[in-house]
Amino acid sequence: MEKSEKTKLANNQKRREKAAKTKPSKTTSKKITKVGTAEYLNQATGEIEQFNIIEEHDQDFNFEKIWLGHLLQSLDVLGNAKIKVLNYLLANKNSDNQIIATQRVLAEKVGVSLPVVNETIKKLVDSNAISKVSSGVLMLNPEVVFKGNHKKRMNILLRYNKSNTFENESENK
Repeated sequence: MEKSEKTKLANNQKRREKAAKTKPSKTTSKKITKVGTAEYLNQATGEIEQFNIIEEHDQDFNFEKIWLGHLLQSLDVLGNAKIKVLNYLLANKNSDNQIIATQRVLAEKVGVSLPVVNETIKKLVDSNAISKVSSGVLMLNPEVVFKGNHKKRMNILLRYNKSNTFENESENK
C-alpha cells in the first residue's frame, strides 16, 4: 500500500474521531478502519503472496440494551407505585449499573412509602433484576438492562455475578 493511501486513511480516521468528540452521537455504532497485510495462497502457482488489506467495519458504541423478556418478568410482579420505583432505578443508574441510595432515600425521591420500596426491592432481587451490593448500593442486572459497549458489559456482568455469589454464600451460613 502506498504511503499516501495510508496517510489518507489515518486522516479520515482522525476526522471521524474528532467529529465524534465534538458533537454528541446518537448512533449506536462507529466505523473502525484497520490497515494491514494478509497472506493468500495463489491457486494457480501454489505460492503464498502478501497483499495489503483495508478492513472497515461497524463496532457497537453508545447503545443501551434492554432484554425485554427479563424486564417484563420483573414488571409482571410489580404494581403501579412499584413501577415508579423501578423507573427511578432505571433512570438513576450510574455507569457501573449501580444505584447509590438507601431505601429511605429512594422512598423520598420517588414519593412512595418505605414499605412499597422495601417490597419492590425484595421482589426485584428475587426475580434477579437487581442485587444488593452493600448497604445503600443496588446493582441492576446487566443481563436485563445496560448502557455501554460489550467489553464493559461483560466486566459489569462478572461483578454482578460475583456479588450474587457472595450474597448467596452469606445467606447459606
